[in-house]
Amino acid sequence: MSVTQPQEHPIYLERPPSADLRDAIEAILDKGMVIDGYVRVSLVGLEILTVDLRAVIASVDTYLKFAEAMERCTQD
Repeated sequence: MSVTQPQEHPIYLERPPSADLRDAIEAILDKGMVIDGYVRVSLVGLEILTVDLRAVIASVDTYLKFAEAMERCTQD
């Protein structure tokens, strides 16, 4: 009678599938991306320049949800 030992298989770590540009754009449009900035430059108490910037990159549906949420926030 012979005893056989089970064969050990090497363990490989599986890498997640790499994302391409199409996947990145789809994620941005699905979740949305907001860039919000406010810059004020003043010299000796005199305001020289004010820049208020808000850029939204999203699908139309995501943007409408964002706009509705922003409207609710500003009404409070």
